[in-house]
Amino acid sequence: MDRRRHRTRWALAAVPVGILLLAGCTSRPAAPQPSPEPTSTVRLGTVARADVGERLTVTATVERVISDTAFVVHDVDLTEGTLLVLSTAAPAPEPPQLVTVRGTVVDFSHRELDGRYRLGDSGPYRAFEGGRALAADEVTAWD
Repeated sequence: MDRRRHRTRWALAAVPVGILLLAGCTSRPAAPQPSPEPTSTVRLGTVARADVGERLTVTATVERVISDTAFVVHDVDLTEGTLLVLSTAAPAPEPPQLVTVRGTVVDFSHRELDGRYRLGDSGPYRAFEGGRALAADEVTAWD
């Protein structure tokens, strides 16, 4: 009889353990919690990720020439697809030439940069005003 009582105790002790294991295996996973701050799903372009004053190298296609010292390049990695390049080395490369430009990211202000780069009339630069541009130290044109 003592042996039977011993087996009964073990069986009773095993029941709660079995219930806990079973409950743990069949519970539904917790619902994903929303992040505390919204995260952007838009991949920022090269220039948008760069800080003003940061050195940058860009390889892109010349889209149009504005003056001897200013031209616009186009590439999908650029913010809004285009970038204004300012260079004191004349002449500017011609479209659709592929160029590699090394320079410094600047805030574009026609009024502030006209003296250094001899930009001419402000009309062609309106779309770039207040945005970013690349002040080039080196422009390499690829044939």
